[in-house]
Amino acid sequence: MPGVTFSKYKRQSTMSHHHLTASQLQLHSLENSRTTTENMFWIRITIVCMCISLLEAHKECARHIKWVHLIQSLNSMGTAISHDCAFDYEEASLCDPRHLANMVDHNAILLVDIVKKTETMYRENPNPQTFIEALHHTRHTLSNCIHNSDNAENEPVTTCFNKLEAFLKKKSHSQCAWEIINSKVREVLQRLEKRSVRDRR
Repeated sequence: MPGVTFSKYKRQSTMSHHHLTASQLQLHSLENSRTTTENMFWIRITIVCMCISLLEAHKECARHIKWVHLIQSLNSMGTAISHDCAFDYEEASLCDPRHLANMVDHNAILLVDIVKKTETMYRENPNPQTFIEALHHTRHTLSNCIHNSDNAENEPVTTCFNKLEAFLKKKSHSQCAWEIINSKVREVLQRLEKRSVRDRR
């Protein structure tokens, strides 16, 4: 029966066409998936390279800071904690300079936030002029080098300076309080200077 044979052949041909189309779609889907995976891989590589490049650029900016001048300006207000003030505080109540310096190792843009908050805090000091000018110059140098850094804000940095300012307020901004704050800020600057020297090698 020719009609039946033709109809059967047509159905088989149609099924074969559908099967081929499904296979093509599956292959196309696999190719798209592979392409997407490859694209995502290269996007990640690009982002990592950009982050490394940015970090190195920020470290280069940190090398422009005149750390010695900053420390000398701070030292003009005193270089040590007097015997009477040495036991006037609890170490745990203040932030750890090592932790602050270590954070900058991973994100040099935090330098801007640290310098800005230090400058703000020392405006309450009775004799800050030389140090304030040095901090202002440093912030200007960093702002010109690290783009969009003026709005830099970091929670651990904020927490650290909140502790320092709370301590000053609790001690009524006394001479002893400032001696202790000076010692903490000096340690931060010295640690940052050492990192800057290390990065030049």
